[in-house]
Amino acid sequence: MIDSAEKLVLWKTRAASQAQGRVVLDLEADSLHRYKEKICLIQYADAEGACIIDPLAIEDMRIFSDWLAVTDIWMHGADYDMSLMLHSFGHLPHFILDTQTAARFLGFRQFGLAALVEHFYGIHLSKSNQKADWGKRPLSESMQAYAQSDVVHMLGMADTLSEKLRELGRYDWFLETCSHNMERARERFETGVQDPWRIKGSGRLNRRGLAALQALWSWRDGEAAAWDRPSFMVCSNDNLLQWSMTLQDFGTVQPPPRFHRHRTLRFLEAIEKFLSLDEELYPRRAAHQRPAFDENFEARLDAWLSRRNDAAEQLDIDPSFLASRAVMEAVARNQEEGIALLLGWQKSVLGISA
Repeated sequence: MIDSAEKLVLWKTRAASQAQGRVVLDLEADSLHRYKEKICLIQYADAEGACIIDPLAIEDMRIFSDWLAVTDIWMHGADYDMSLMLHSFGHLPHFILDTQTAARFLGFRQFGLAALVEHFYGIHLSKSNQKADWGKRPLSESMQAYAQSDVVHMLGMADTLSEKLRELGRYDWFLETCSHNMERARERFETGVQDPWRIKGSGRLNRRGLAALQALWSWRDGEAAAWDRPSFMVCSNDNLLQWSMTLQDFGTVQPPPRFHRHRTLRFLEAIEKFLSLDEELYPRRAAHQRPAFDENFEARLDAWLSRRNDAAEQLDIDPSFLASRAVMEAVARNQEEGIALLLGWQKSVLGISA
């Protein structure tokens, strides 16, 4: 357990001596337990073994952050981890090699970490602490064992996956995809979420319903922040949509009986604020530009999907991993613009000249 500045300095000496791409990281956060998620634990492994870094016990993590910025690391299913690192450190590692991506290039349909460890090593990883509160201290022995189990097998697995990718001539495809995934993570971080209250399903609402949703989402966000709990613990997105639909239709909404008195009062105040809102201030519906009718679109789409599916079958990979349906629709709608969405390896596999 690396839980002091002195131990972190010693760890840095060890980590800095490893070759590029010969270390593994995993992160544990408290998104299921806190309003603002944070990195609570960093699992590290290299050829010497595994250890755990406790960022909650170390005031200054710049030693780790600086090392991260210049290091190539292996992770598994790194999308969420990249978001955590960008918010915590402001940057990503020099390069992230993703074992999940590697497995998908090799045709694995079950590509979760537990499934891969069981496939390669016959070891069943426990999920007993999967939803644990990693922000609590002290960590139990079972939590520490669970955390280390996520990384202890990954370096050997990475070697096996890399070897198989090279044998099939797909290692460069793998690197291109990992680089693309990092760029997408940076773009999401820089852009941020626009109008986060426009949750899934809000497209069914008219302007009045959207105004209700915006007011109720803001109320829930305030409750979650004051309580320091995730917003879903206050109420679900389905609750927000149901209440907004009722208010859209000029119905009456009653707070759930489980709300305590003060939360109930603030809930009713949020509804009153919505009811007093000038209609001119209602949010606009999101503008969706519908493509012009094209009687040949479906035929072109079917042809592209067939082309994709045949190529994926030859490679024995999931067709959606080769190219999503949305991308194929973009290609069928406007070939030049759609093809620009494809990576180099995808164009090559689909027989598209650069």
